[in-house]
Amino acid sequence: MKKAKAAKSVRDDFRTATIYAIHQRGDSLNLLAAGASAFPRFMLGAIVAINFLPVPAAHAARFVFDQRRTEVRFVYKIAYAKQRGRFTKVAGTLDYDEGKPGKSKIKATIAAASLTTGDALIDSELKGASFFNAAASPIITFKSIEVHAGSAMSADVAGEVTVNGVTKPVTLNVTIEPHDDPALKYDVGTRKFLAKTRIQRSAFNMVDYQAMVDDEVDIEIEAIARPR
Repeated sequence: MKKAKAAKSVRDDFRTATIYAIHQRGDSLNLLAAGASAFPRFMLGAIVAINFLPVPAAHAARFVFDQRRTEVRFVYKIAYAKQRGRFTKVAGTLDYDEGKPGKSKIKATIAAASLTTGDALIDSELKGASFFNAAASPIITFKSIEVHAGSAMSADVAGEVTVNGVTKPVTLNVTIEPHDDPALKYDVGTRKFLAKTRIQRSAFNMVDYQAMVDDEVDIEIEAIARPR
C-alpha cells in the first residue's frame, strides 16, 4: 500500500509539473506573439513620426550693397549724341537663396542729388524741377514684387520704381554671380550684382526738351553685394 501511494504521489506531482510547464510555455508564446505584432506597429509609428518632423526651412541670405562699389548709370540720346550719367550714392539689400532664386527680394534707394554727368550745367538741369526734382524728391526707390528666375544666377525682377514722386512698374534683367574683383578675393560669399532696364522719362513727368532729348532712358545698376 505504501508503495502504491508513493507511486500515485509521484504521478500526481509529474502531472502538476507538466500542466504548469504547458501553461508557462503558452504564456511565453503569447508574449512572443504579442511582441511580434507590436514590433511592426511600433516601427511604423516611428517612421511616420520621423516623416512628419519639421524640416528646417531654407532661408535666403541677406546681402547688402557695398556703397563704395555700387552705382546706377543711365544713358539717353540728345540730338545725335549719347549723354551718360550716374548716381553715386546707392544703398540696397538683396535676399537671395541660390537654391530658390525665384524667392529673392531686392530693395534699393538712390540719392537724387548724387547725379553726375561730368558737366555742371547739365547736372543742374537734371536735378532741377523739370527732371529729377532732387529738392522735392530727394530719394529714388525700387522694391521688387515678383521674380521670374531663368537660372540660379539670372532673373527678370518685376517691381516698382519711384522717381520724381511718381511710382511706376518696371522690370529689371538681373544677373548675380561670384565677383571677379581681385580686391575682394578675401570676401567670402560676396556677389557681383548687375541689373538693366529701360524706362520712358515722360512716365515720370520729365517732358522738357522733347524735340532734342529722346524719351527712352537705359539704366544699368552695378553693385557688389556683401553677405550681412
